[in-house]
Amino acid sequence: MLWNSRGRRRPISYHSATRAVALLFVVSLLRAQSTPVPAAPQNQTASPTSSTPTQSGQSSPNQALPLPTQPVSTAPKPLIVIDPAHGGTESGAVLNPAILEKDITLVVARRLRTDLGARGFVVELVRDSDVNLSTDDRAAKANAAHPALYVCLHATSESGWIGIYTAMLPDTGETNGPFVDWNTAQFSFLPQSRAAQQEIAAGIQKSGMVVRSLAAPLRPLGNVTNPAVAIELAPTKADVSQLPAMDFQQNISTALANGIAQFLSSSGAPR
Repeated sequence: MLWNSRGRRRPISYHSATRAVALLFVVSLLRAQSTPVPAAPQNQTASPTSSTPTQSGQSSPNQALPLPTQPVSTAPKPLIVIDPAHGGTESGAVLNPAILEKDITLVVARRLRTDLGARGFVVELVRDSDVNLSTDDRAAKANAAHPALYVCLHATSESGWIGIYTAMLPDTGETNGPFVDWNTAQFSFLPQSRAAQQEIAAGIQKSGMVVRSLAAPLRPLGNVTNPAVAIELAPTKADVSQLPAMDFQQNISTALANGIAQFLSSSGAPR
């Protein structure tokens, strides 16, 4: 029941009611169309740091792989045996009243041990103190150690040149079945000993000092069953006081170490 313009109620016809309902439907439809529809959620993308599942046994592209490890060399380092001649009550040459051969050979041997050690070699001294050793004892120590090279150090007061010696042996070595004669034990190692002699001589020449390569019946060289040389140190000028001088000893030690290192490198000894 609706009111007319005069404030009186009047009945609404069927057609008027139908039009009213239709109008309400149209208004509702227009409101529905004008209401914004929420946007559908977009697909989420993985952040650069997010990880995605991978198949078993496979690595993610972003996963750190272990670096390959380098094999560690287990080859033994070559051993060098240095023998400072004389010692104890055996002083060797009296170079002057204050300088004895046994002292010069020992201090140079210690310095040479340091220089060779810095180049990666293992060095042993036959004597590292002022003790007596026979030539047979020295050879026995060297043979038991099985070094790549045996170096015996001597010293002289005669100036002019440094001597490098190899053993002087008969043309053929004497054997007795499986045993080697003690006096010619060096025979089969002479070619290697002479190769060491050449390389050490070259190292000394490069340092500006004069050197001579000789063969001599000098014990214990003939008894050593490894490459073996003897080196006789000498002053480069007519002043024996040069031998205990630190700069001279360092120069000769460096030259010897360079020559020994070159020989071992040429002979294929492991470094």
